[in-house]
Amino acid sequence: MIRERDVPLGGWSPVKFWRRRPETALAIAVGTMAVAGLVLRLVELAERPLHHDESIDAWYSWQFLEGTFEGYDPVYHGPLRFYLTAAFFWVFGESHTTARMVAVLAGVGLIVLPWFLRRSLGPVVTLTAAAVLAFSPIALYMTRLGREDSLTAFITLAMMVVIVRFLDRPRLLLPALFGFLLAAGFAVKETTFIFVFIFGGFFLALLAEQATQHNSEGRTEKPLGRFAGWSWMLPAGLVPMGIAFGVSAYYDAEVFVTLGVYGVLMAMVILMRASPAQIWDLPVVRAARGVSGWGWVLAAAVFLFFFALWFTVFFTNSAGFVDGFTEGITYWRGEQDTNRGSEPWHYYLYTIGLYEYVVCILAVIGAIHVFRSPSFVGKLMLWTAVASWFSYSWASERFPWLALHILVPMGFLAGYGVQVLWQARRRVWMVPVWVVLAGLLATTLFVSWRVNYDNQRDPRELLTQVHTTDDYLDTVHRIEALNEYSKSIGEGPVTVAVDTAISVPNLWYFRDYEARTWTDSASAQHVSADFVLHLPESNILGVAAELADHQTTRLPLRDWWAPQFESYHDGWVSGWARWLVSREVWNEGTLGSTNFDLSVSPRALDLEARVAAG
Repeated sequence: MIRERDVPLGGWSPVKFWRRRPETALAIAVGTMAVAGLVLRLVELAERPLHHDESIDAWYSWQFLEGTFEGYDPVYHGPLRFYLTAAFFWVFGESHTTARMVAVLAGVGLIVLPWFLRRSLGPVVTLTAAAVLAFSPIALYMTRLGREDSLTAFITLAMMVVIVRFLDRPRLLLPALFGFLLAAGFAVKETTFIFVFIFGGFFLALLAEQATQHNSEGRTEKPLGRFAGWSWMLPAGLVPMGIAFGVSAYYDAEVFVTLGVYGVLMAMVILMRASPAQIWDLPVVRAARGVSGWGWVLAAAVFLFFFALWFTVFFTNSAGFVDGFTEGITYWRGEQDTNRGSEPWHYYLYTIGLYEYVVCILAVIGAIHVFRSPSFVGKLMLWTAVASWFSYSWASERFPWLALHILVPMGFLAGYGVQVLWQARRRVWMVPVWVVLAGLLATTLFVSWRVNYDNQRDPRELLTQVHTTDDYLDTVHRIEALNEYSKSIGEGPVTVAVDTAISVPNLWYFRDYEARTWTDSASAQHVSADFVLHLPESNILGVAAELADHQTTRLPLRDWWAPQFESYHDGWVSGWARWLVSREVWNEGTLGSTNFDLSVSPRALDLEARVAAG
């Protein structure tokens, strides 16, 4: 086999270099996008106040650093990211930037991962997938947000890479690596249960397809292509899945029963198509048998060790091990009836479509290509994209950050779409197609820049739900500056009382404030502080007599836009067109906020007057 570096360049030009050093050129291209993606994720990273959920994650990470973290709580997802963020706090200090660095680096990792599938994807699909994960509006925004979804998406795609590499060439340590990643997935977010369901369904459908193919064509020994098979498994497996989700949602049926029936039916199809002995000889089973039993024992041991390590807070809380298996799925199943966010079932259709219209168009072309020329990776990405759309649309908690998990496999399908267009590039009719595509791509890059920098916390953007306002952050800076001044002139600290009803994001921003107390309407009779932050509905001013002389101002804490699609009928196209161009909303009444009252004492006002005079 001739090595790439042994082929003479025969002169220097980008085209010649790409043709004679394709692996190196592809590595340089992906590496360049990764560096550009890192820079874009770091630009203005500290400018935006911490989102509601970001502040909770940062606070738990700080608690772990301080030794007061109490362990896994399914309300706030798995603990692994708290440990990782705490490490950044320990090394680089506590800030908006360090609170978001785990998400940023996971986002950069997402850009690099397609490289490890390059031999199955080809250069065009690899580059396109990397570009989508680097620059698309949703991918860029959600990997600059200090939530767990960026890390979850990275771990999920890494598991897909391991699956493909294992089936291509079974090796002893790959199951152990998968076990490590699976444990990490559970220790970051409970959506890993969705991942297990999606891939379990995929391999059941793959087994059914291979059983049918085995009976009609006989055994094949072709490398990874033996898993390419036919394309009928996609509708045959996905349509019943969609029906199962639809029936469960419409009749309010227990989804685990519905999906259990789906799994049993899939297993029955396999047994109808092949005997147990034939199943044992199917390509996917033979690949699993390619690793000795000790390899699978090692994989199980690695999974259990790291699962226990993270959920027991490094073996200090033994109850966390069982909680990791039971509490997450129990809690979030119970939340299914809550419908947090109150978004409709088609939420991701318009959220992804309005920001990622280029990816959607190319992904449709790529999906058609996968049906016509099926490959294992193509079918895996198509299955994952559709099944993720089903799963997250069924789940009643629908938020913009979950769109990232649907977008990732769509990025690979978009790569197949670009490959189709590239192969037809010499045809005359492709000229207007390239012109239109270039225009749409330019507008997408503009949209990405606008939502990530110009409007990064503007409530009129669909990606910016429940963001903390600049008014609140200005209040925190105002209190901190006045506290430093008061202590510098010998008058002691500026005292702060915070209503427990607005503990978030105050837990983070006043985490180590020396003169901060917590209060509520039941215990506010004797509260006295220079600054009191309280919810208007708490009626703390009416209870605390000592606050009668405070000056009170109402400010927004978190703001949002609720489009109310079901109530909007007239001028639907023109309304969305104005929003796309200028982010003009069609109903100002749907812009809202959660407010807080800021009550300032005469002493604090006098201190501020002296600061201004000085």
